[in-house]
Amino acid sequence: MTASVPVAPYPPQSANPPGLAPSGATASLPRRSAALAPRAGSLSEATPAAPGSAPVSTAAASQADVGANRATKQRRTSVGGRPLSKRDVLLLVTQLSIMVRSGVDLAEAVRSISARSTRAPIREAMAEVYASLECGCLLSQALADQRDRFGGAVVASIAAGESSGRLPEVLTRLGVVIRDQLRLQSAVRSVISYPLVLALVTMLVLAAMVFFVLPQFAGIYEASRAPTPAITRLLLDAAQVAQSYWWLLLGMGAFGAFVAVRFARTAAGRRRIDLLCFRLPVVRKFTRSLLAGRVFRLQGIMLESGVPMLEVLRMTRPSAGNSCFEDLIDQMQTSLINGEGMAAALRDSTCVPDGAAEMVATAEANGQLGSVLQSVGEFYESEGEQYLRDAVKIAEPAIIVGLGMIVGVIVLAVMLPLLDLSTAAM
Repeated sequence: MTASVPVAPYPPQSANPPGLAPSGATASLPRRSAALAPRAGSLSEATPAAPGSAPVSTAAASQADVGANRATKQRRTSVGGRPLSKRDVLLLVTQLSIMVRSGVDLAEAVRSISARSTRAPIREAMAEVYASLECGCLLSQALADQRDRFGGAVVASIAAGESSGRLPEVLTRLGVVIRDQLRLQSAVRSVISYPLVLALVTMLVLAAMVFFVLPQFAGIYEASRAPTPAITRLLLDAAQVAQSYWWLLLGMGAFGAFVAVRFARTAAGRRRIDLLCFRLPVVRKFTRSLLAGRVFRLQGIMLESGVPMLEVLRMTRPSAGNSCFEDLIDQMQTSLINGEGMAAALRDSTCVPDGAAEMVATAEANGQLGSVLQSVGEFYESEGEQYLRDAVKIAEPAIIVGLGMIVGVIVLAVMLPLLDLSTAAM
């Protein structure tokens, strides 16, 4: 006798497409993870229930639509605000990286930074990011609403990290590259500070000679009624004009500085200055290396994070800070679109150091462009910093020699008449 085997009834067909949660489960999703909930809810409401299946509830769809509307409203009403400083961005990226690696929920980490920060710009920016996350946005979407504050490169890298599931790694890389940029800026400031101080001392010495020293000797020369050398008379006349019309000279200097600054801020003025940086022999060496190192390293970080190449070029264009280098990045975009690669645009360019095109071409052929760009960028950054230190070492003695020559000419012009008077008295 054969025993009958009970057969389980075939489960009813779900109204939801494969890969999406059932409509009844959508309402139980956390609000921070509801980025895909509007799609699931709208599909559940639009798709009719299969025969024999449970009726589809519209409560989840309504809640998802409300969340989507709130997120859209948050993005529309978000205020960009002033850009955060690099130190603030470094602090945010480092704290987020540590918290995410420690297992802290992303929204909770953002809320903690917003509540505990002592800087008002950080509190305001992270409060808006937290509100967007609560509305169901991704972190990259929340940061994109404040792109002017955080920068396009940071937003694109975080978006790529979210899509690839490597957000902690991307945050760590961003922290490293921003920290190195700050270190390089600090080194550049410290290197050029000494020549600036010497130039300021030179101007103060000249002003003291003109307004205080030369007038004292002018009375002695006039009382003696002795002929004065031409260089002495020239300095005395210049000092008298400076004392009589100092207000006019000061106004002309201020007006000239104002015109120069306004011209430098225009597109034509900025381009002239940028071209000059690439044409002066000494300045050209460290300008090319520093710009290429900064841009290449940022491009390598973004490529390693999973950002597409054309998006990388578009995002790193503003970080160049030089109109000539921005034109080079535009040429690189055109070369990529035409299927020629980045190296084709670098070969004929004078904005990058020698050998950069060959290394990029090799990396493109081997499929390791991201890692190679990072290595090349680090090399050129260190090389540019060394070139800058060498240039300052040459400028420091030149400024000292120039200051000594100016003071020597003034002393000679003052002492020559005194020597003539002493000779006549003897």
